[in-house]
Amino acid sequence: MRYTRSSNKQRFLSLLSWISLVGMVLGVAALIIVLSVMNGFQAEMRDRMLGLMAHGLVENADGAPLSSWQTLAQQLKASPDIVAVAPLVGGDAMLSANGLLRAVELNGVDYAEEQHIAQLQQHMHSGSIDAAQKHRYGIVLGALLARSLGVQLGDSVTVILPQVTVTPMGVRPRLKQFTLVGVFEVGADMDATHAYIRLEDAQRLYALGQRVQALRYLSRDVLAADDIARQLQRQLPDTLKVIPWTQQRLQLFTAIKMEKLMVMLMLSIVIAVAAFNLISVLSMMVADKRSEIAVLRMMGMRQGQVLTIFMTQGISLALVAIVIGGSLGMLLALNLTTTIQWLEQTFGFYIFDPRVFYISGLPSQLQSSDVIYVVVFSLLLSLIFSAYPAYRAARIEAVEALQYQ
Repeated sequence: MRYTRSSNKQRFLSLLSWISLVGMVLGVAALIIVLSVMNGFQAEMRDRMLGLMAHGLVENADGAPLSSWQTLAQQLKASPDIVAVAPLVGGDAMLSANGLLRAVELNGVDYAEEQHIAQLQQHMHSGSIDAAQKHRYGIVLGALLARSLGVQLGDSVTVILPQVTVTPMGVRPRLKQFTLVGVFEVGADMDATHAYIRLEDAQRLYALGQRVQALRYLSRDVLAADDIARQLQRQLPDTLKVIPWTQQRLQLFTAIKMEKLMVMLMLSIVIAVAAFNLISVLSMMVADKRSEIAVLRMMGMRQGQVLTIFMTQGISLALVAIVIGGSLGMLLALNLTTTIQWLEQTFGFYIFDPRVFYISGLPSQLQSSDVIYVVVFSLLLSLIFSAYPAYRAARIEAVEALQYQ
């Protein structure tokens, strides 16, 4: 503590110490906050998508329709990890309305069974699931999709499949006119890409008879989707393939993880710069205390003790910064949503405009693993950058240092 405080003649040295400390405080706090925000975004997107997604699906490995799917459904329900099972018929399709075309993911579902899998009813913007279940050739669209096609409840929408039908008049595309009976809004990309029709209508449209293309299931633990899928795969024949939800949205979550990694690396550079300032601070401190070090060496202090003094000084300075920055970062991360809402209400502006973005706030989810990473990384850098000046101080020879005093 005494060595950290320079005399009035060396105030510049004290200023450098404070700059180094403040820089590391800001770096540690910023890294914890940003990682928490990235975790919040990932959790928000996952929860929104899982509102309509199953936790996994089972299909034939060769892509052929499932014939005896009722027996397979009973087998899946017998697993203690599976809560509900529902059939699925669908795939890529085109929707046409008002002279506009949109590519969609068409889902033919049994609404009675689907309500145990997806929370479609809870996200209905207009219309109802009951109307969709009773209406023959009725279709439910996402809000953004319906808006882009310019359709409202009761309007006609043409479904076009990437298949052809051979007739005596020649080859013609397979299409069918549906009536819009419901609009849902989740607040994710599904609002612009998903459409739902009755299972019976989908089976007629795809000419499958009583067969289905896959079975969707809901597991007890959404975060253990990969483990549950591997367990089911071992129980089922090799002709079947189990696909967890993490693989269905693999590209999206891989991109989120990659973005989090890049942000972590970039903000880690801020901490590295602040820790690098320790070299300057300790080097100038060693030069300032050169004569004192020489006197201590003459009195019998060993090189290891001198090394320990300056290593302790560098680590102590960094430790204070890490404690302050970590506490500040965790405090803000835990109360970030409330803080952002207060700022928006006070100053009358939106950080995330709900008319543009899927979310209207800034989600935050603090994870202990991120805090541990930041603390360990900062301490490790401080240890490395404090080693060189401390080593130079330990190498000072008493006679040479006092020769020109």
